[in-house]
Amino acid sequence: MAVTEVNEKVTSSAVEQVSSAEKHEHHHVKHEPHKGIFEAFREYPWAVVYCLYPLFTCIMWGYDGLAAAIVLSIPKWREDYGYLYQDQYVVSANWQLAFTAASMIGLFVGGLATGAVARAMGQKFCLLCGHVLTVAGVFCQWYSPGKMALFFGGKLLTGIPLGIFLTIAPTYCSEVGPPALRGALVAAVNFSIVIGQLLGYGVMRETQAMAGQNSYRVMYAVQWGFAGVGLAFLPFIPDSPFRLLARGKEDAARKSIRKLYGEATVDTRVEEIRDILTNEEAAAKQGGSYRDCFNSVNRLRTTIVLSVFFIQNMSGIGWVVGYMGYFMQLSGMQGASVFDATVGVAGVMAVGNIASWPLLEYAGRRPTIFWGLVTMTVSFLLIGVLTQFVTRNASIALAQVSFMAIWSFAYQASIGAAGYSLMAESMGTAMNGLSGAVWSFALPYCINPDEGNLGGNVAFIFMGLMVISTTFVWFYYPETKGRSFEEIDELFRRKVKPRHFHKTQLA
Repeated sequence: MAVTEVNEKVTSSAVEQVSSAEKHEHHHVKHEPHKGIFEAFREYPWAVVYCLYPLFTCIMWGYDGLAAAIVLSIPKWREDYGYLYQDQYVVSANWQLAFTAASMIGLFVGGLATGAVARAMGQKFCLLCGHVLTVAGVFCQWYSPGKMALFFGGKLLTGIPLGIFLTIAPTYCSEVGPPALRGALVAAVNFSIVIGQLLGYGVMRETQAMAGQNSYRVMYAVQWGFAGVGLAFLPFIPDSPFRLLARGKEDAARKSIRKLYGEATVDTRVEEIRDILTNEEAAAKQGGSYRDCFNSVNRLRTTIVLSVFFIQNMSGIGWVVGYMGYFMQLSGMQGASVFDATVGVAGVMAVGNIASWPLLEYAGRRPTIFWGLVTMTVSFLLIGVLTQFVTRNASIALAQVSFMAIWSFAYQASIGAAGYSLMAESMGTAMNGLSGAVWSFALPYCINPDEGNLGGNVAFIFMGLMVISTTFVWFYYPETKGRSFEEIDELFRRKVKPRHFHKTQLA
């Protein structure tokens, strides 16, 4: 689930705040002289340090979103929550579907509520609520063995903080981070999530051999540790001065600015933020409607934005991340080797995410995404072919895991990283949640031995979707590297074919 189902469901209120934050960034660029990355860090180190807190919540988000899903890979969990089917324990696909739905509902509610509550009560109050709900949700999960409804309730409660954290983290980093570092800090949100997932797999590797219910209960309990650290540091984190001034709290905003940037910049920044808020208010009154996204000029652009999130979810991320360990066991791998492999693949995903930074900057978005999808398509083809030779044979399963690792690197290095650059497009978010929901609901029925029992043949389905996606990317994805927003607008206005953007000269 993770950069997967979890990533998939940022709500419209979250997008609205990120879009607003991007406007802040553009205004900052106008007001401040350009600074290099190291110069910005030396001048405003505390602003960067305080941004680590929302990134920590994203690590927590990556772990929490994964923990209650990957326990399906732990045999004792399936024994306590499932039933015996052909000499192995399985968990009802209906209950798996319900648990996924609980997380999705919680995440949607959390993100939607955060938009309104943050405006009225502040971001720190929302974070406090998120940590408290995490503690409560983990209590439900801890005492839920054999009690499916209680586990469902725990998933619902821990889902709400996921929406809260993902709504606040990119917004806070964009508003508080120095302009030269703002893009990197927002991009670090996705990397933090991947680190959280890696920790989740690592904890599962160490706990799965424990006797009894602790083999999976410890997975839940670690979330108490995250919440405890979050609650301990929360009082020391300054509120975003943008949010404080928007609520009319100038004294609190000045105090926050001193804490973030020092005394010398207080008056200047207060004036700057007031200008931004005034401009935003004026822009909101003159803003376009959703209908404008589908007019003759913007229709293709909107389709491209929609497709990014659609391709992310149709690429098989929910299967690879959410069901990787379970799939390995069904394919014949046993014991600690399963969990070693899952940790290894999660590590490869983290490396792939880091590799995306220079790739997108130097190779460009279009070739990085295109060749990433080609690699993913071939990987799925080989996984599917190898499935035809699997008769609970661990060596074949290990070969499949190798191609899963290649797929994971390609995903994070390409389409997985590109999605965040378009996160402020609210229409893209809607498609993201819809396409993610389709696979969240379908996968349990495809994979479970007492249902579809497709095993690795699921890879053929994703391969077909990848062929379609790769073809679409070739014809319709533009290269925007080095282009200003005004230039991109003009290229679309002239109806230049997206694949020709890189070689089109504008007068």
